[in-house]
Amino acid sequence: MNKKIILPFALSTFAALLTGCGGESAKINEDPTQGVDGVTSNTSCNINDTDCLRFVLDYPAAGINFDCSTDTFNHFATKLEGNIVTGACKVGDNATFFIQGIDARRINLGTVKLDNISKLKTTTIPHLRVIDFAIALTGKTPSSLDVNDETIRVAMAIVKILQAMGIERKDNVVGDLQPTEFTEEKKDQLVSLTKDIGVNELLSGEYATILKPWLDVSDISDDQAFNMVVQLLNLVNTGIWQSDLPTYKAGGESTSTNNNLRPDGFFGCNKTPSSKCIDAASDLLHSMGTFFLLSDRQGYTIGYGQQWKGPATISNNLVVAPIALITKVKPTKLQINAQNEWLNPITQQVNTATPLRLNVTENNSDEDLFINQGKLVNRNTIAGTENIYRQLIKAKDSDVIDTSHLGIWKQNVNNVNYNGTIDIVKANPSSYLSKDIFKTEKNVSSQQPYVFPLYATLTFNFNNEANLAPVNVGIVVDENGDIRTDIKANSSSTDMSGICGTVKSVNTDGTITDSNDQIQYRIGTVGATLFSSNDKSISVRMILSNSKFGLINGVMFGLNLTTGTGAKINVHNLLSGQATGINLTNFTNSTVSWSNTYAYYTDVYNRLYDDLTTEEKNKYVKPTDAERELGKRYSGTVSIKIADQTIPACKAIRTKS
Repeated sequence: MNKKIILPFALSTFAALLTGCGGESAKINEDPTQGVDGVTSNTSCNINDTDCLRFVLDYPAAGINFDCSTDTFNHFATKLEGNIVTGACKVGDNATFFIQGIDARRINLGTVKLDNISKLKTTTIPHLRVIDFAIALTGKTPSSLDVNDETIRVAMAIVKILQAMGIERKDNVVGDLQPTEFTEEKKDQLVSLTKDIGVNELLSGEYATILKPWLDVSDISDDQAFNMVVQLLNLVNTGIWQSDLPTYKAGGESTSTNNNLRPDGFFGCNKTPSSKCIDAASDLLHSMGTFFLLSDRQGYTIGYGQQWKGPATISNNLVVAPIALITKVKPTKLQINAQNEWLNPITQQVNTATPLRLNVTENNSDEDLFINQGKLVNRNTIAGTENIYRQLIKAKDSDVIDTSHLGIWKQNVNNVNYNGTIDIVKANPSSYLSKDIFKTEKNVSSQQPYVFPLYATLTFNFNNEANLAPVNVGIVVDENGDIRTDIKANSSSTDMSGICGTVKSVNTDGTITDSNDQIQYRIGTVGATLFSSNDKSISVRMILSNSKFGLINGVMFGLNLTTGTGAKINVHNLLSGQATGINLTNFTNSTVSWSNTYAYYTDVYNRLYDDLTTEEKNKYVKPTDAERELGKRYSGTVSIKIADQTIPACKAIRTKS
């Protein structure tokens, strides 16, 4: 290689998960990990201890009581810290949740086995969901989001109580997710109830009548409660999904125990079972990959990755570690178009009937790669191999495990069947969006200004090596906190700015047809809101991956997986009445850099090829001119400006009628 290229996200996902390297989330409070040491009102243990499991409530309700099974003397209550509501018990505890004041009257929310949430402590704080309370109460896990399911009905009842508390305190309007609190004073008033509330009362609907002297839940309809249950499930499943190359996967020359305890990454071959992928054979073909995906607040997953396929390297009748493939063949792009049914939002298990589909080419779906099995354990990891899975769930060698939880993929290329295993880590889940910053028509009062949906134009600049003109792309940060394109008709390769269309229809492929009859694409989501005296920001994460984007196809930024890769839009001036007052920076208020991993890996191959001798080059496929140009587009910077204010639909500051 005649030039050193640094890949922004080179850190192993497992290393980040287990060692605490998680970018700059503490600065934006996307998912802060800081807290008060020692035993506090919302922890039964020191949160810095390895056996202390901190959890986050998906519905940010402070003041919910809980008891930890290993502490028989103290009682605790959830607490708002930064922009999350947290609690903590010892790993393996059973946590009993309820709402209760000084009197005996209480609202029971169930006893949750924290082992069902997370069996070990990692850097990603696991979410404790409303649906987990409902499952604990009914003892039944729903297979789908059926409004007639008993557990879903209980979850809807709990949501109505939480929403009603927020409405009473003027924390939120119906359907808006904002933090609220059950104060000691309010909980002491539960003495007015005629009986306790448990699963029977929640399921029958009797709870509404019992609660009436204390809290009126009648303002929230069943439809609104169900929509909030769905919203919360989608919120927990937001984040960045990363799968790595088989960096630690040994070849046939090594069978050490230590290697068996390392992740295999995204790896497979043309043999069945996949354990034969490191057994020497003349026809052995290896396949490996890596990807970044992004899940948004409406339940859609987008992104892309790279794949390498080719003959295994065999030396002295032993298979060399498969990572060698990266030096032998060109990468192929794996495109993940918007999908919202591949993961069961309740069980967090891959839907085998609608698996995650990775397109190899736009014109031949027969070669698509399918991730058709796996379950998210500890709320953050799909393990591809038994050894890693056992580590994550702390299983003994003698324990029988559910192999349907392991990450599995399959693919058919030129009538060759490939199969393999995959490890996937999910990081950086989103939080609620504060109404003080994320002002929409829904959450402001009549005659008050609001700014979301926010129409803007991103300008992508390329590195000097690419020597290309900047590309403008219109976007909209919608009222849900998700980001899509806003591209006008007859756009060009460098001018894809918009005219501020609204949603006309959502298409079956996840795209959106706007009011100008243009197809728009999902490209990102908002992570959280940040409030300070002169910085009112939303953190954003985006992946632009579609042939429509041309020169910027594959651009990603704001994923916040390593230091310096976060991004935020400061809307402070906009909220103060300045219609053009926004800017895009990283978390240290510097220019945002973007990267393109497919272009990067293409450049790696191009440079490797160029460094070969003439004789060696005969064994390789020569890079095309297009691939050489692509390889130059591996990085650059991005900025933002408000959409054209001369277009009425693009008005940045609107007033609620």
